[in-house]
Amino acid sequence: MIDAYFRIPLLFLRFGGIPIKLQAVSVINSIYNELVMVCFYITIAFTLIELVLKNEDMQESMKSVRVIFGLGFVAWIHLYLR
Repeated sequence: MIDAYFRIPLLFLRFGGIPIKLQAVSVINSIYNELVMVCFYITIAFTLIELVLKNEDMQESMKSVRVIFGLGFVAWIHLYLR
């Protein structure tokens, strides 16, 4: 009975790309993690490029800055936990 309470959260963590209680990380999981990381850092780069190129409109610039702060915080956590 207790095992059923832990099986579902572990399943959801594995769906999220976190290999918990696995003996070895599968190749598909490694490819998925690398793809997510590349897409994340490309998003940060293009958001910064958009901020530099479209700096005339203050409202759009503030939207970009708010996104960059959030992405930067997540990137900081990711690099720290790695």
